[in-house]
Amino acid sequence: MSLPSNADRKSGLYSIDIHIPAQLHQQPVLATLIANYNLIINIRAAVLDRKATGGGWFNLSLEGEDCDIDNALDYLRNLGIEIFAHSSGSLVGDLDLAPAKAEATQL
Repeated sequence: MSLPSNADRKSGLYSIDIHIPAQLHQQPVLATLIANYNLIINIRAAVLDRKATGGGWFNLSLEGEDCDIDNALDYLRNLGIEIFAHSSGSLVGDLDLAPAKAEATQL
């Protein structure tokens, strides 16, 4: 099996909100996205309570190959992390946020 050439690989920039529950605070969720899925992540906003006893909300921009982003979203879902596509703002491509797809527009 060979990897697609760079011309065949589609790259995208996506904006999502995620909710990381308190029980996952000790797991390196964002670091795993960067290391294992070759993504560039920008934390655009975050809401955490002072003692980190509740879940945390993050507004992230994800940049990378579409296949890597799809795999990263599957990883987040498998951890039980809620993922929300931005209804406002710009995105490139479609995010597969099962069961429904989120519409996306170019940045």
